[in-house]
Amino acid sequence: MSWKNIEYQKTKSFGKLPLDYILKKPHFSDLITNFPSLDNFQNQISIKSKNFDNLNRKEISDVINDQYKDIELNKIQKTNIDNILRENTFTITTGHQLNLLTGPLYFIYKIISVINLVESLNKKYKKYNFVPIYWMASEDHDFKEINNFSINGKTFCWDSNQTGIVGDFKLNNFNKLVEEFENFVVNSSYGQELCLMIKESYSNSNNLADATRIFVNRIFSEYGLIILDANDKKLKSLFKKTLINEVENGLVINNSKKSIDKLKDLNYDIQASPREINLFYIQKDIRERIINKGEYYTTDNNLKKWSKEEIIKEIEESPENFSPNVLLRPLYQEYILPNLCYIGGPAEISYWLELKSVFDKENLIFPLLLSRSSAVIIRKKIRESLEKYNIKIEDIFLSRQDLKNKLTLSFSKNKIDFSDLKIQLNKQFSELRKISKKTDKSFIGALNAQEKKQFNGLDMLEKRLLKAEQKIHEQKISKIMTLLDEISPNDNLQERIFNFSNFYKDYGKNMIDIIKNNLDPLDQKFSVIEI
Repeated sequence: MSWKNIEYQKTKSFGKLPLDYILKKPHFSDLITNFPSLDNFQNQISIKSKNFDNLNRKEISDVINDQYKDIELNKIQKTNIDNILRENTFTITTGHQLNLLTGPLYFIYKIISVINLVESLNKKYKKYNFVPIYWMASEDHDFKEINNFSINGKTFCWDSNQTGIVGDFKLNNFNKLVEEFENFVVNSSYGQELCLMIKESYSNSNNLADATRIFVNRIFSEYGLIILDANDKKLKSLFKKTLINEVENGLVINNSKKSIDKLKDLNYDIQASPREINLFYIQKDIRERIINKGEYYTTDNNLKKWSKEEIIKEIEESPENFSPNVLLRPLYQEYILPNLCYIGGPAEISYWLELKSVFDKENLIFPLLLSRSSAVIIRKKIRESLEKYNIKIEDIFLSRQDLKNKLTLSFSKNKIDFSDLKIQLNKQFSELRKISKKTDKSFIGALNAQEKKQFNGLDMLEKRLLKAEQKIHEQKISKIMTLLDEISPNDNLQERIFNFSNFYKDYGKNMIDIIKNNLDPLDQKFSVIEI
């Protein structure tokens, strides 16, 4: 069968750095602890055990229990939370924003990657316990990035004038979106079930963080997933020393230079440039950058002003008022959790690779970095229809125009490819060039111009014939393009556009099981999942 998992580079959808990292290029060795593999976890367990402060375990357990106080825990979740107190327990973590209904499909793949890796580790290393963690990015403040989701080409959007960290957003007028969505999926096999999940999660919650926890828990609780909101005073109190170090000494910017220079030398783009202070100040309705003005510190909007002594005092007394940015958050996570591995998308892997030297400065163990699983979900009927036209999995990653051209050539009874003619033409001009060198060298300029004209003419004729042939097969090609709308919407990866509800409404919980059974996070190939 032509529809199978393929190498990431064949999708033509990922950048140079993530592709090189997946291929385990040795030049990354200075930027990581080790590449992820089942065997390499043994060393990671050893060094994390020696480095981690086990006193943190009680605080983590207490915070999780408090955050789950209104959610009924199943047996495996209770065991996982209890195990966090044990020194032989470690976590595998992924983080993500609070996208409505989980946002694009790749969120589901991130969580399943964590769950499946934990299951593999529990089988291999039986004297240890491993717990899957979803770290909620509740302190993010970019509402426009999370306030929408797409299904079947339709985008649902929640409008709100609230400001500050999105986790605190009240779910005002959210019912309007629920009603609109319900009307859209009402006739689907699992539409009502999906709408009930949404109502029980979002309509009955105090804020977006609580709603996201309940919703994600509904999907993944049976696999023992533990959801952590680290926007918590107890947890930030554990991290105060590093927060002060960032304010006083520019921990990230002054110690990431080594890693960033290495990435630049390797000709990679820098995903996130460190700021002088990589902290935000949060209060009700605000999350503002903290800026060092030399003699004093201030927020970006000048709402708050501190002397050096005053800002350190506030960190000591109210650490919950300070929020790590994208480059400081990894240190916060690895400081408070007994974590072995972070699973992230291409952009996340890129900015984590900037931070090894910062971790070293803080005497903090850098986790194994694993690229999340990526996939495309294909309905069986669509796959069968495409196979009738000899469409291969590689073809769905072509641009629509390139695929149309390929299909036209395969359907056509005429030979439209002028490659042979161009080879002959090239030989003829080569002979003419030899003659001109022996007779009149000034003739070469005119010869080159004529050669270019001839080749351009052939290209133009080839395109015109191809376009004419496309019209003959337009109906058949159009049908194929329609079939591909769900596989590669608007020439994009499906996982970056569609919400999981695009399939859940038709297959229910079985959809999650099928995905889980088809993703191996350590395989590092792009997965093709038939449903």
